[in-house]
Amino acid sequence: MILEDVETDQELVKRQILKYNSNSIFTIAKNKKDFYQKIDWFLPDLILVDYNLPDFTGLDALVHIKENKPYIPIVFVTGGLSPDDPVAEVVLNVADGYILKDNLPTLHERIREIMHKNAKRANKFAKEVVKQNNQKIKVLKVVNLLQNSGNFSGKEELMKLVKSMQTDLYEEE
Repeated sequence: MILEDVETDQELVKRQILKYNSNSIFTIAKNKKDFYQKIDWFLPDLILVDYNLPDFTGLDALVHIKENKPYIPIVFVTGGLSPDDPVAEVVLNVADGYILKDNLPTLHERIREIMHKNAKRANKFAKEVVKQNNQKIKVLKVVNLLQNSGNFSGKEELMKLVKSMQTDLYEEE
């Protein structure tokens, strides 16, 4: 996904992405409304974001993605964000990367690095999801065993404890 309002910059970014992956599919968002609509129905492998947009900033997009879809890497492709700016330093530390528009010819190389790094993070995330699902299944089995067992000393307290664990597991989502 590309979040960029200037069509010539969109085309330049596309060319660089195609150097990285010639089979890339693009979704373009030019403003806040486009971004929120498209991010709901399109699950990109990567989001390339300009910092300065007419009704929106790259920071707004970054916050939305990190809160709602933290597994999607977000990279700033901008001419309006100086790495020396204190605000920029914070933004760029949270983002997965950045490249200045003046250095656009190297974007495909930067994307390769970021996607490699993100593949490791996505794998770790997937393993964590599997682990959480396995814990939920184990708790459900214990609840079922307790419900189907006869009365014994401490059963009620044990059931409360297991239900508490179940609640904690589902609150993590």
